[in-house]
Amino acid sequence: MALSTRFLLLLLIAMVSAVSVELYNEWRLRRERGEEMRRIVIAQAEMVSGELQRIVAGMEQLLVAAANAPEALRGDATCNAYMGRLQQAFAFVSSIGVTEVSGAVRCLNEPFQRGALSNGDRRHIQLAIKTGRFAAGDLFVDRVTGARVFGFAYPIKDAATGRVTAVVFAALRLSWLAEQFQRKPLQPGTLIVVADTQGRIVANLPGPDRSGQSLPDDWTLLIKAAAPGLAEKGPQSFFGTPDQILAYIPAHASSDALNILVGLDRDRALREVNAASVRSRAVALVALGFGLLLTLLLVKLLIQRPLDEILRVVREVDAGNLDARTGVRRSRGEVDRIAVAIDHLLDEIGRRIREKQVVEDQLRSARDEAVRISAAKTDFLAAASHDLRQPLHTLALMAQVLSRPHQPSQAARSVQIVRRAVSHLAAMVETLVDVAQLDSGRIVPRMQPVHLAQVLSTIHNEFAAVAAEKDLEFTLMRSHDWVLSDPTLLSRIVRNLVANAIKFTPAGGCVTVSCSHTPRGLVLSIQDTGVGIPADKQREIFEEFRQLGNPERDRRKGIGLGLTIVDKLAHLLGHPVGVESTPGAGARFTLTMQSCAPGFEQAVPAREPSLHIDARMLVVEDDVLVAEATASLLSEWGAKVTVAGDVPDAIELLKVASYDVVLCDFRLPSGSGVDVLRFARDRATGTLCFLVTGDAPWNIESISGGGGFPVLRKPVAPEDLVQALTPLSALRHGPAHE
Repeated sequence: MALSTRFLLLLLIAMVSAVSVELYNEWRLRRERGEEMRRIVIAQAEMVSGELQRIVAGMEQLLVAAANAPEALRGDATCNAYMGRLQQAFAFVSSIGVTEVSGAVRCLNEPFQRGALSNGDRRHIQLAIKTGRFAAGDLFVDRVTGARVFGFAYPIKDAATGRVTAVVFAALRLSWLAEQFQRKPLQPGTLIVVADTQGRIVANLPGPDRSGQSLPDDWTLLIKAAAPGLAEKGPQSFFGTPDQILAYIPAHASSDALNILVGLDRDRALREVNAASVRSRAVALVALGFGLLLTLLLVKLLIQRPLDEILRVVREVDAGNLDARTGVRRSRGEVDRIAVAIDHLLDEIGRRIREKQVVEDQLRSARDEAVRISAAKTDFLAAASHDLRQPLHTLALMAQVLSRPHQPSQAARSVQIVRRAVSHLAAMVETLVDVAQLDSGRIVPRMQPVHLAQVLSTIHNEFAAVAAEKDLEFTLMRSHDWVLSDPTLLSRIVRNLVANAIKFTPAGGCVTVSCSHTPRGLVLSIQDTGVGIPADKQREIFEEFRQLGNPERDRRKGIGLGLTIVDKLAHLLGHPVGVESTPGAGARFTLTMQSCAPGFEQAVPAREPSLHIDARMLVVEDDVLVAEATASLLSEWGAKVTVAGDVPDAIELLKVASYDVVLCDFRLPSGSGVDVLRFARDRATGTLCFLVTGDAPWNIESISGGGGFPVLRKPVAPEDLVQALTPLSALRHGPAHE
């Protein structure tokens, strides 16, 4: 098959696709236009309904005002004159007057023969008398004016008995109603029909006035429907309309007692779509003929040379030369564009290959980083396991020593060793929990003005004795500056930096804490004369379990997490940490903070060192060793202690005896300690209740279950327990107990 024939067939196939798309677009446009017509006709029906409701509401207000007027209660010329003034004041009123309950007209705005007119057969008059409320009727012919009107009525009631004594009635001018609809922003060719409950036309537009005539039968069925809706109707000779999309609102679906029908001319609404369709088809035919002729010309003039270049590039690429290009830069024909596209495609392939190499390099780097992190985690766990075993090993050995007879001096020394091991173990657990909190992002700083003098004073009091014991000169330069920080977290940072400086400074050295102002903010410096840190290790010291100069893992020098916590807390607070050091000449750590206006200082309450407890206490703990140790300590302080191992035992004890204090573990084998504390507080509101748990700090708020119980975290230091028990009214101060 010739090349030109192939291109012609391809063009025809493309045109078939284009024609299919065009036909689909035309069908979709017609459907969307139909949906739009439905939305428009519904909106216009609702607009007409709203206008009718406004008119009916206005008529009701007029009749209510007339019924309450003193003139309406009189049947003389004064009433007639009053009704005449009302009719003149309101253009939509055809006639207005008062009718007796018997139907006889009492007064009217038009001249009438008294006693000769009766409205007893009018539906709206009957409804007003029967219901005692405002009523709308049907279309009728006014007996005085002879015009077709629509009636409304409102009862006049006796103030004493509440009985209907007369009815104020008014007739709506239909010509005025039609004028109101003509002023609305309606679509061209919109048909509006308003009919009463009997199916008689009240008003219609456009076209000749059909008021008083009955609706066609198929349209009458619509106003008897249960709810508003849409209907498609063919040509209607009665109104002289073509195909219609008709929206109808039956009288019982609105509050105006009038049926509404609004129609749109389908052909008129689709006229633009049909015209556009004809134009589109004509353009498509012209384009097809021109395209066939142009295709023949372009095949002859512009295809052969680019095809040769394309075939050459294809052969070279097939041979493995991805640098081959057609060199075509013109775009006068389809084949030229194909050649240019092939060049661009080859450029894109080369770019993708280079990007792939970059991504592969990044993946390799990410894999290496993941391996490094995994190894670091393994080292972290191994170091943590090793460091935790040391105090546990010490405790096991001391337990063996204490289990045998020994001298009092040896007992005191063993107790001191046990205390130090427990202290080290608690410190390590707390430090590991702090690292876990920081890594999980659960710590949220509470930024506020912080007085550095208070923070540094606490640090000095805490470490002065430690430095003196190590024969170090500890100098702290006072500062009265205020910074924006979290006081608790800031104290933790400074405490860790000072502790680190004291640990790694040999005897006879000095540690200095000072403050200075720089353009970046206030800088807090902790400088020591210790061993120093090599330049290539100054970032490594902030990693977990990294300690320089401590290969023997001496616990007195910590577990290698102090600077890790410093780095994480400083990052959380936005306080950059810097380090300057020369091996053998000491190190200087800096913390840069933002200065701020002074705030309010809070006094720290002092703790009672010890108490003598004369109280009944219940300890609920499922671990026998913990229960015995707690009971022994409390008994030594003078308390009368009872121990329970689970929830049922504790509740039985609370039922038969009263206790001043209840210490209850949170996790018990048969339930939650919160249940025990709630039972104890319900039995005696004055009982001190404490929840004891080893859970992580971020779970403490949820542990109490909204009960408001104080929480003591394991391991509970004796000082913390003493502080918790100070509110007891039965406590009295006594000598300290070891």
